[in-house]
Amino acid sequence: MTMPEPSLAYRTVSIGAALLTGTIATVHVYWAAGGKVGLTAALPEADSGGPAFTPSPMMTLGVAAGLAGMSAAALDAHSPRMRWPLRLTTLVFLLRAVGDGRKIGLTRQAGDSPFARNDAHLYTPLCLVLAALYGVLAVRHRSQ
Repeated sequence: MTMPEPSLAYRTVSIGAALLTGTIATVHVYWAAGGKVGLTAALPEADSGGPAFTPSPMMTLGVAAGLAGMSAAALDAHSPRMRWPLRLTTLVFLLRAVGDGRKIGLTRQAGDSPFARNDAHLYTPLCLVLAALYGVLAVRHRSQ
């Protein structure tokens, strides 16, 4: 059985999700290579005022690889084999958006650090958008 051609709207969602996660992956590669711009504002702060953790270059490359894989899944979203990777990606972004109840996401405690402001105005909303985009891509496979 052949798959029907994806609609223009579905392809647009696929490309949009891939571009967003691909861009974020590229930023992580930049940081892993030693880039500093934006890094401080991308890390939650500990109560002492410094970063809550300092990811190693390998850890940062691992995140970049995961994001690149998410981009690839979005571009191949019409394939039935992408059903579970798309669902998993949706779950990852939903969990990130919900947060940990302390430092990140919708459940974070109030804070006024650069990260807290960015998380409230950029990172968490972006994760919700990505969860929605990947969710749209994953839902298409329910009827198949």
